[in-house]
Amino acid sequence: MGKVGRLSETELEVMEVIWELEPPVTVSQLLDIFESKGWKTSTLSTILKRLIEKGFLTKSLSGKVNYYDPVMSMHDYKKVETQSFLSRLYHGKAKNFIAALVDDNELSQEDITELKEWFKSKEGKK
Repeated sequence: MGKVGRLSETELEVMEVIWELEPPVTVSQLLDIFESKGWKTSTLSTILKRLIEKGFLTKSLSGKVNYYDPVMSMHDYKKVETQSFLSRLYHGKAKNFIAALVDDNELSQEDITELKEWFKSKEGKK
């Protein structure tokens, strides 16, 4: 998987819809879904163009209609973003992130118990 750009909140919102739909998708499909936002075709086309430039979508033409396909799955995007987050803020270590949550009292005792049980279930499952 090549390096991809970071998604803005709006771009992520559009990508989440595309990932949920049966790709490829069209501008008209997306305009229907985002009708409540009042976006014009040009606005959505600009967002889609940025997503292509950032490496998240490809575009193909069939007749007079552009079709947009995701380059990666939502699962793969989450992996890339998680690694980037951990690298930037926690020296690439999930342990440092979890320790920060515990030290800042962001995890309840119930959360900690659930995590312990989850880790135990993962032991030996590689």
